[in-house]
Amino acid sequence: MLENELAFVQPCQAVEIKVDIYGSDTIYHGEVLGLAAGTGRVFGLLPPNNATGNYIHIVERVPVRIALHQEELQAKPLRPGLSAQVRIDTRQLGQSVLQPLTTIPQTAYKTEVYDHQLDGVEELINDIIKKNLS
Repeated sequence: MLENELAFVQPCQAVEIKVDIYGSDTIYHGEVLGLAAGTGRVFGLLPPNNATGNYIHIVERVPVRIALHQEELQAKPLRPGLSAQVRIDTRQLGQSVLQPLTTIPQTAYKTEVYDHQLDGVEELINDIIKKNLS
């Protein structure tokens, strides 16, 4: 989407997409997952440097990540690069773009591998010291 169209777009808002390949009778449904951290130009492999002294404002495109319903995609698969009309219901209140949409369980990144790695180390140190003193 163009940057001047994103003022009210938030995660969790409803989305409808019509793709030219299937005609206007086929509508995909989904929701906004989030907005990219910057424009495509900023994260490009070779971003352009337009520091030439002219001050022409160029409207940039900001990627919007949308999750579509799986059953609709299976019925009529999409291909990258297809022309589409996207409608986002910005009347619906979404979540802040700063809040993550995923939660991590408390036990997700826990391991007991290192809980007992130092068991018996004191005895081992004392044995080494005793052997070196004798």
